[in-house]
Amino acid sequence: MSYFLDAPANIVGNSFLREPQEDAYRAIYDHIVNKKSEEHALVTLPTGTGKTGLMGIAPFKISEGRVLIITPQTVIRDSVLGSLDPTHPKNFWMFSRVFDEVHHLPTLIEYEKTLTDEIIHQADIVVLNVHKLQERLDSSLIKRVNPDFFDMIIIDEAHHAEAKTWKRAIEYFEGSKVLKVTGTPFRSDGRAIEGKEIYKYSLAQAMAKGYVKSLEKIDHIPDQMFFTLDNDSSKTYTLDELREGHIREENWIQRSVALSRESNEKIVDLSLKHLKEKKELTNNPHKIIAVACSINHAEGIQKIYKEKGFESSIVHSKLEKFEQEKELKKINDDKVDVVINVAMLGEGYDHKFLSIAAIFRPFKTLLPYAQFIGRTLRAIESEDGTFTEEDNTAVLIHHKELGLEPLWEYYKKEKVKRDAIKKIKEDTNLELGGSGTKDLTKGEANESEDFRIEKDTFVETELIRKRKEKLEEENKKIRELQDLLGIDESKAKDFIRQSKKSTDTERLLRPDKFYFQRRKDLDTLIREELIPELVADYNLDLDGDELVKGRYILPRKSYGWIYGTVKTNGALLGTYFNAYLKNELKVQRDQWTLDQYEEAIELAKSLDKYIREIVDKNEEENK
Repeated sequence: MSYFLDAPANIVGNSFLREPQEDAYRAIYDHIVNKKSEEHALVTLPTGTGKTGLMGIAPFKISEGRVLIITPQTVIRDSVLGSLDPTHPKNFWMFSRVFDEVHHLPTLIEYEKTLTDEIIHQADIVVLNVHKLQERLDSSLIKRVNPDFFDMIIIDEAHHAEAKTWKRAIEYFEGSKVLKVTGTPFRSDGRAIEGKEIYKYSLAQAMAKGYVKSLEKIDHIPDQMFFTLDNDSSKTYTLDELREGHIREENWIQRSVALSRESNEKIVDLSLKHLKEKKELTNNPHKIIAVACSINHAEGIQKIYKEKGFESSIVHSKLEKFEQEKELKKINDDKVDVVINVAMLGEGYDHKFLSIAAIFRPFKTLLPYAQFIGRTLRAIESEDGTFTEEDNTAVLIHHKELGLEPLWEYYKKEKVKRDAIKKIKEDTNLELGGSGTKDLTKGEANESEDFRIEKDTFVETELIRKRKEKLEEENKKIRELQDLLGIDESKAKDFIRQSKKSTDTERLLRPDKFYFQRRKDLDTLIREELIPELVADYNLDLDGDELVKGRYILPRKSYGWIYGTVKTNGALLGTYFNAYLKNELKVQRDQWTLDQYEEAIELAKSLDKYIREIVDKNEEENK
């Protein structure tokens, strides 16, 4: 038997795992084991919701042999190794009570060319950076092992996986089960990620659960800006003159603002203002994370912070490994207040005290912008299990003329979805059973002394479930079991663990639990995904009545009666989903079988697609 099939992993029903981790695990099990699908499985989990932990539990009861975890860069590899290192007393499996005994942990290695074949063959899990799979290298792992060496491949930050090296590695291990995990399920080039998306936990859901920090966007908006051209300081132009006269394109304006000392200083001042406020209101070592256009630009920004009395670290890909480690240690040891990165800490780097994001460069696509913001979203939980709202509100600082508003719209939509999820949960009456110019010059940008700032709130923090509370709850159960049965603590723990059966036996041994879980899956799909996404994508309001008054969304013959029973968009959508599922399955919901719940999930997705087609058609006709 495989280690992963045999190991007594406590996953389903484990209250120490986060909701998206357990739900994603069940989706992976269903896709690979129950449905026996050979299609790549794609899971989306936002930063801060437990992506590395999911990779740690995904192989159990699923993989029949060794597991390979592929990461895109060194920082991410080190993060994965840090969480899953079996020799660390607080490794993920022990900390989350997946295992209570060290001897149950998997053997794990980081692949290096100097390792002997004996060591490589002893591993249950191999972690490596994708560059160590390049066929052109004699030291490549592909040159060391047979195609059937791994039974399961897990790809972290899967939006990278369409690149040549990744695809060739998957082709080489062609018989392996493939799981792709990402926090940003889109690519800058617009290409789709290969595979079936079997589970998605949206940022909106993470917000509603309180898994991530809240986020405010602060825009610095000068009353006036003046630009010079071609190093000619004798004449200046206003923004309106540049735009209306088509003197320079937006790319030139944005680049000039980004590299302007004066504009940089305004963003530095604004970021320090918020840093000082956080340090005054909390006891945590909050920091600024800044992003620059280039190494030279980063050094200029570092100089401004230094002039104002604040130490900073610069991190970029051209640093030698020991230099990177030195700078990262300064950050982790709270020796600096500011982290300035150049295309380095966009993904995979986790430091929960990065709470202020200062943007000094334009972003043309959503992916790097989202990855940069993601560094600030990890929630801060104090040692005593409490935290203040100030600790868990991140601040994003833009200069208005960097042109970042279109990218911020993505986050605003997530906020709309978050608000819809919260409202649906709280409302007991709602029955929901580009490419740029080649011109690389810049001008000198100057600003008036007068300016204003605009604030846009993204996430409002809610209390998350505390690990301390979970520990106390389980310990209480153990003590009660000891008193009731007169057994020692070890035996009581075994009983508690045995009460949490894994998915492969749960349907057979506890059909009641499996049944209620399927009901929950359907409710979550409709309440937290489909309806909130419809509301956000089509700029609707749950309490509005556009869909009711428009009378175009429902097939009149079968569902026209709903118009006479509801008054709001939310009630219409909820009633429509429920009525449609009841009609299609020909039986009341409380009489559905397990298989019918499975069918209902697919039917709900198909109805969502139909509704979107109808709304799109209506919008097109009304143009």
